[in-house]
Amino acid sequence: MNKAEREQKQAIDKYNREARRHNSAVKKGVNDYNRDVRAYNSKARVHNAKVENQRGRLNQEIQRLNSRPAATTFVTYRSSVDTLTQTYSVTVDRLASRTLTPAGRELVDRGSEEAANSVYLLNAMDGDGAPEDDPTEDALRSPSMQTELATFGPDLVDRWTGALFSLSPRNPDAARHFCTSAREVLIAMLDQAAPDSGVTGANPECAKTDKGVPTRRAKVEYLLHRKGVEEESIENLVEDDMDNALTLFRAFNDGTHGHAGRFTITQLNALRIRVESAIGFIHALCTA
Repeated sequence: MNKAEREQKQAIDKYNREARRHNSAVKKGVNDYNRDVRAYNSKARVHNAKVENQRGRLNQEIQRLNSRPAATTFVTYRSSVDTLTQTYSVTVDRLASRTLTPAGRELVDRGSEEAANSVYLLNAMDGDGAPEDDPTEDALRSPSMQTELATFGPDLVDRWTGALFSLSPRNPDAARHFCTSAREVLIAMLDQAAPDSGVTGANPECAKTDKGVPTRRAKVEYLLHRKGVEEESIENLVEDDMDNALTLFRAFNDGTHGHAGRFTITQLNALRIRVESAIGFIHALCTA
């Protein structure tokens, strides 16, 4: 009887230990889940607030731009800015009731920053920037976007570092030198992520240039499909954003803006901010 009692007590103790262990694991799982939910909700609130701030900033920059007579410089670039802001607005309206993939949502949300930075650059070039936010000249040339560009190899990191090094209000050719290198960086990112052979292999009937190679639009479509994004409005947004950046580079490189040496730190910083956001946008497009 004593042996039976001991065995029964041992069995009860073992059951209680297992029950406590199970309850503890369940409690930990619930706590971990609740912590993850809180962390996700916190990040979502921060992200949503950032997007709303960018949209508010975009509206403010557009109001400032429209409050002045149209400038006679950067006419082509202003037309590209108008197209980008309109495309972003149309995209948001069309997708308001749609459920997007995380990749698609990221590109649309980044579009608000792209549009806001493009309009701010126009305002800054017209003398209506924000000098209170000016960096020092050393900070203006300091490295940035190294993590994003390292995805494509050290060569692009070096090219971008060289582009930043040229930014100085004392450099009479600062903007042109910067834009030449920045253009090479953006084109290299796209071509490396969407090589001609990969694009034609995925879609032999893709749109091609007169030289028989895939168009930029075909590469954008290839990269979006690789991310599982098949929304035409997002494709239009990406295409118009890239066109905006490349139009900016042409504006400085076609020789029509000989006043480049007069650019202030405010204006050069606006130029840097615009291109940095373009690098981040294309990085989001190109990474799987």
